[in-house]
Amino acid sequence: TGRGNPLGGPVPTLKIASNHDLAVRKSNWIDFDASSALAGESAWNSLDSQFIQQVLDVAEGKLNTKNEVNDYREIAFFKQGVIL
Repeated sequence: TGRGNPLGGPVPTLKIASNHDLAVRKSNWIDFDASSALAGESAWNSLDSQFIQQVLDVAEGKLNTKNEVNDYREIAFFKQGVIL
């Protein structure tokens, strides 16, 4: 996600931030902070394992996504430009 949004889907939707500031500011929306990938390859290998484990935990029902916790289940049809 670039700017972050609370939009969820009818199925568990993992929100991934590539920007640490966004992950902190929108912690109630963001499931995974991937910003450490920018730190280098060693950080990427660890991050990869953490992300795969989180996906497995969600798929197995051990962990709820933020959209499930916050009951966001909308469906939106996106268009080019700003969405209000």
